[in-house]
Amino acid sequence: MFLADVLIRYSTVGALVVFITLGLRDGRSSARVRLALLFSFSAVALLLSSAPEDLQLPFPLHAAARMIDVIVIPLGWWFCLSLFDDDFRPGWLEWSGFIFVSASNMVYRFADLGWIAPPRFRVDPFFDLIIFAIIVHLCWKALANRKDDLVEPRRRARLWFALAIGGGTTLSVISENILGDRNELAMTILAAIIAVLVFWAHIWLVRLHPEALLFEAIPDKPNLPAKPSIDPRDAVSHSRLVSAMEEDKLYTEHGLTISILSDKIAVPEHQLRALINNGLGYRNFAAFLNNYRLAYAKDVLSDPEHARLPVLTIAMDAGYASLATFNRAFKSTEGTTPTNFRRAALAAPAQS
Repeated sequence: MFLADVLIRYSTVGALVVFITLGLRDGRSSARVRLALLFSFSAVALLLSSAPEDLQLPFPLHAAARMIDVIVIPLGWWFCLSLFDDDFRPGWLEWSGFIFVSASNMVYRFADLGWIAPPRFRVDPFFDLIIFAIIVHLCWKALANRKDDLVEPRRRARLWFALAIGGGTTLSVISENILGDRNELAMTILAAIIAVLVFWAHIWLVRLHPEALLFEAIPDKPNLPAKPSIDPRDAVSHSRLVSAMEEDKLYTEHGLTISILSDKIAVPEHQLRALINNGLGYRNFAAFLNNYRLAYAKDVLSDPEHARLPVLTIAMDAGYASLATFNRAFKSTEGTTPTNFRRAALAAPAQS
């Protein structure tokens, strides 16, 4: 068991160090990559701090690793959420979970290191409930928007992701509760689960470029379009789509889904997905709808004849289910609120 633990634990640490190095070199400008790097760093700390006693780091380094690994679960939660939400930003729910899990972990870390007396009130059951709540939330987020995801590889991965993350975390929590959170077998099981997920991620992310062995830059691929373009075979489908959105204004329908739109324009759903994603460049159906809905809303907001029309009415007419959803989408795209946009748009003609 000791040898197996060493092989699993330190090969995984090595793989994570490689990922961190490549991420710092190639992807640090991406917020999603930076989040992945923080998560990977905390995972390295967890693997080192949970090693068998004979392999533990000198106490100062062990204590530092124990302090860092308290954020591995909330960081993993945030990173996984960012994979399926291109506009992910932590909200009150994510921050509350982050603070509770980190603070609960920190209390037990201080007690394990002998810095404080063990807490009289055990928070383990509540902690486990929070972990399961996080897993349920992750699985729900992965599966809830699966129908609207236009990136086909990501859409297919959502189910497997939910099964892998949910199953792995559940197995880890159960083993720790049965064997004890510092039991060597439980720690080996935890390391094995992390190893499987890490090596899966490496197969997914890391690519070998044989051209690099020639000491030459990887040649450009001139046959790939610089921007999304319509396949000639999709010209008829594209025409139907444009007509439905621009002439019939189907985007104003509440609850419009890609399945409903597919039926209305008589285009198979898988073809419509490919058309909107590859041909028009949208990664999810909501972004595609927002493009039309926000354009409509800006036209109305800029029209002096509708200067007294309530913003709520404009939002509902554009197809939004609520004013809050409309305000978030508008501010995210335009950088200002609908009210301020209207004020500026109506003031410009008056001043000229």
